[in-house]
Amino acid sequence: MCNLLFNNYLLTFINLIMKKLMLSAAFIMCVATMFGQMNVSTVTQTGNGNGSAVNQSGFMNLSDVDQTGDGNSAEVDQSGVTNDSDVDQIGDDNQFDVDQVGTDNEADVYQEGNRNLGGGPSLNWGTVQQGERNYSTTSSVGDDNNAGTAQVGADNTAAIDQAGNRNMANGGNFGIFQIGDENDYTTTQIGDDNFANTTQFGDRNNGNFLWGTRQQGNGNSATSDQDGDDNDSGTGQFGDGNISSIVQVGNRNDANGSFYGNFQVGNGNTAAISQTGDDNDAQNTQLGDGNDATATQDGVFNFSRITQDGNFNFANTSQTGSSHSSIVDQIGNGNGSVVTQSN
Repeated sequence: MCNLLFNNYLLTFINLIMKKLMLSAAFIMCVATMFGQMNVSTVTQTGNGNGSAVNQSGFMNLSDVDQTGDGNSAEVDQSGVTNDSDVDQIGDDNQFDVDQVGTDNEADVYQEGNRNLGGGPSLNWGTVQQGERNYSTTSSVGDDNNAGTAQVGADNTAAIDQAGNRNMANGGNFGIFQIGDENDYTTTQIGDDNFANTTQFGDRNNGNFLWGTRQQGNGNSATSDQDGDDNDSGTGQFGDGNISSIVQVGNRNDANGSFYGNFQVGNGNTAAISQTGDDNDAQNTQLGDGNDATATQDGVFNFSRITQDGNFNFANTSQTGSSHSSIVDQIGNGNGSVVTQSN
């Protein structure tokens, strides 16, 4: 009799446990399903022949695509947690591609005009972010502009703004490419046929004390390459046909300072800064037309300032070793200066 009661009690207990396990499993499946469904996608298309593809895998990703016009195309792929993508295209035949892998990435794209590209057929990308808390904003207003942003690491920030026609910030390779932590860059082009290209490798690189690259005019070109830690560079060009180049290899090199690295106002000016080593500081300022300034620093703690106000001036400063200082000021037309320092 006792055994029978015990067996009945045991059977009842097992049934109770099984019911609880089944309820728990159902709850877990419900929660998992809810989590999997917490990605949000909104697509709004007005016009003809527009296409959009959104692929989200992960948790709490948000995608918003709005296209107005004809023949626009947008593709969004988000994998990870709490990524946010906003693509707005107004006009005809615009194209963009957004890929985000990681956590807390945010991409904000706005294109207004015709035939603007992000990661077009021959380009590498239109915003690709892998890591955590990367932020990218791309705005193109005009026709036939292209832009590309790729960030790998954490806490990177990149912004490209273009107003005009045929501006290029990608060039078949990249416009703003950052690998590392805490990189920051800004490219702004206002006018037609401008070109900007930026590359940063390392940690805590900075491109926008005032700005990374800002160009206003037509046919300007600016490139900036950084490999190392805590480098700072900036280019400002106002006019037509100006060329700027900044290359930094090492740590804590400064080509921006409290003002700019290369600053040019006028037409047909060329400015170049090359820094190899640590803690070098260079700045080129040119006001006028047809001026040429080059500062080359190979070593540590070198300082160079070139200022030219006029037309068709030439200045070249070369520093090799450590702790050199050079200041060149030329006012007028057709002046030439060559400074060489070594130890």
